[in-house]
Amino acid sequence: MKKIYMCSALLIMLAGCQQAEMQEDKEVNSAVPDSMEASIAIKGSLDKGKEVILETTVKQGSRLVNEADEVLFEVRKSGQDKREMLDSKNTGSGKYQVMHTFTEQGKYIVIAHVTAKGLHVMPEKEVVIPEHEDESATAHPSTDVSIEFQSNPVKAGSSSTFAASVELDGKPLTNADVNFEVWKDGSEESQFTKAEDEGNGSYQNKVSFVEPGTYKVQVHVEKDEVHEHQLQTIQVN
Repeated sequence: MKKIYMCSALLIMLAGCQQAEMQEDKEVNSAVPDSMEASIAIKGSLDKGKEVILETTVKQGSRLVNEADEVLFEVRKSGQDKREMLDSKNTGSGKYQVMHTFTEQGKYIVIAHVTAKGLHVMPEKEVVIPEHEDESATAHPSTDVSIEFQSNPVKAGSSSTFAASVELDGKPLTNADVNFEVWKDGSEESQFTKAEDEGNGSYQNKVSFVEPGTYKVQVHVEKDEVHEHQLQTIQVN
């Protein structure tokens, strides 16, 4: 009888140890952090010599990461070892940005090096700066488009007049399709406002802003073979 009691006590002790181990494992598993993810977006016209915005959005699970330790953008032309490392700016909402100009045509590799909360991720994006048609093979003469952007002081909760003076080869460009694309730093959504042709190469319209902050404005100009952009930064008070 004593042997039976001893065996029963031993089984109870083993079961208790197993239950304690399961509870301990459960606590360890629940403490495992969510994986970190990052994506890359390019804002602006992908043309040689045009300034664009390189942007990455960082998340851990469903939460936006607003306090990354370091976010660097690596830019390298495909097939070459030479690379640029660009430090980014935290623009809020889990987004980090830097301005960059691709100086040559061809294929580029953009990698965001993100370090945060003891984790490191390296999302990658291929960027192609297209080759333009040889001027000697086209019936259109070479063109020089200039865009001069102006705006009156911009305040949140009110509208501001945006104006663009456009010239082609030193002469006013009339009857063009001109639009103002506006987005707030850190936002993936942009708003387009079509500019009214005021004559003599002048285009304007009113644009409203709900909240203060730093905004990007890209002027789009299109007419026949002309397809030009200009990007600038404005501050809304």
